[in-house]
Amino acid sequence: MIRYEVVGLLYTMTCPLTCAHCIVESSPKAQGKMKKEVAEGYLRVIPKYSDTVCFTGGEPFLYFNEVLDLVRQAKALGLKITMVSGAGWVRVDKAEIARERVSLLKEAGLNSLCISWDEYHEAGAPREQPLLLASLANECGLQVLVRSVIPATCNYQEQEKVFAGIPIHYQPVKLIQLGAAKKLPKEQFYQYDGLPRGRCSVVYSPAIEPDGNVYACCGPGRFSLPSSPLILGNTNREDLDTIFARATADPIFEALALVGPYGLHEILKDTPAMKDHFHPRRQYSSICDLCIDICDTPELVATLHERMNEADSKALLVAARLWYAENQRRESCGHAISNA
Repeated sequence: MIRYEVVGLLYTMTCPLTCAHCIVESSPKAQGKMKKEVAEGYLRVIPKYSDTVCFTGGEPFLYFNEVLDLVRQAKALGLKITMVSGAGWVRVDKAEIARERVSLLKEAGLNSLCISWDEYHEAGAPREQPLLLASLANECGLQVLVRSVIPATCNYQEQEKVFAGIPIHYQPVKLIQLGAAKKLPKEQFYQYDGLPRGRCSVVYSPAIEPDGNVYACCGPGRFSLPSSPLILGNTNREDLDTIFARATADPIFEALALVGPYGLHEILKDTPAMKDHFHPRRQYSSICDLCIDICDTPELVATLHERMNEADSKALLVAARLWYAENQRRESCGHAISNA
């Protein structure tokens, strides 16, 4: 059975920032907040499917006291805990408030803090705010990840230099043409004339929103048709355990993780369903575009489930598993040598 890398709880859709690229379209006016008792129920299910929970949003620091209690519960359940913040709540002239909050979260069991910062965030949160938050998180012993969404018009090395001197792990992510970003100028997106290739690195990171919707990821899943397998279910209609049990048994997700949407295309390419129902775009901005095109088409999804039971598709996934396991082994060995 698949184990998820992390399960994300979008505790609130509200955020003090209104970023032009926000994939979940958060803002000060965005509505939706998870009830604390509902989140507590999710936490009791998550250890069966993942070792890690992430509190995200929106801005989870807006409900600091509630999230602090949930972090304590997650720790008691044996979960690793991370949290995402855009730092819009941080006041440089009141650094002690931020220091106290970060310290209390660390004491409660928080393992790492992910700070979202890039040119889009800086429009509403000057870099002094994420810099202060990164420094304070390091000060109290948290691992710090800075995730920056990078448009085609930006050099990510210049973004990374902003945090020079602060021990962080920097993660540049290409801009995706979904959510609020759909309104951005075309030149900010990467463009591929052919079908984009690459495995999906987030399909094992499902997200649960305040309205109970559970998505396979916080990207294409949020913008898919109701029939798409990327929409895993809704916790107001069935329990989270049932939703996750069904999703972790679906071979489409393993295929997305190992061979990506292009791999699904290759499995389907000689089928009548592909000839009748797949219409390639003139250009793609990411693998997410191709993923939506396939998963939003019921005929293609049905054919995929049929093909997954055939010998050649099974052989492809076996080879992909071996390849992935070997890459993971080499990366692990390389990391051990570099730290020796």
